[in-house]
Amino acid sequence: MIDIDKLFSDEEHALLNVGGMNDQQREALKQFAVRMVSVGSAGSGEIQEIKYNGRLIILDDGSRWEVDELDAMTSEMWMEMERVVVIDGEMYKLDDSEKVSVEEE
Repeated sequence: MIDIDKLFSDEEHALLNVGGMNDQQREALKQFAVRMVSVGSAGSGEIQEIKYNGRLIILDDGSRWEVDELDAMTSEMWMEMERVVVIDGEMYKLDDSEKVSVEEE
């Protein structure tokens, strides 16, 4: 799961009072941040194709992402047209924040 502390600077944490938020508020803020990262990001888009039992994901921009063998069972269940974003070697499915470890081919 994405660590909310890595998404914002110390100043932003203070301004937003992240430390004073309850778990539900922190999760909503995290989901918003993930959506914003995906806007215009080179490592985001829709899944065009999933191959080799979840080991390879091809996005609509043509980028190809090799999925870690241990995560292939998760990515194999994903569907074409679902939106994803890649952050620090992790591909997140935006509708539920499921993730798999990836490396660009």
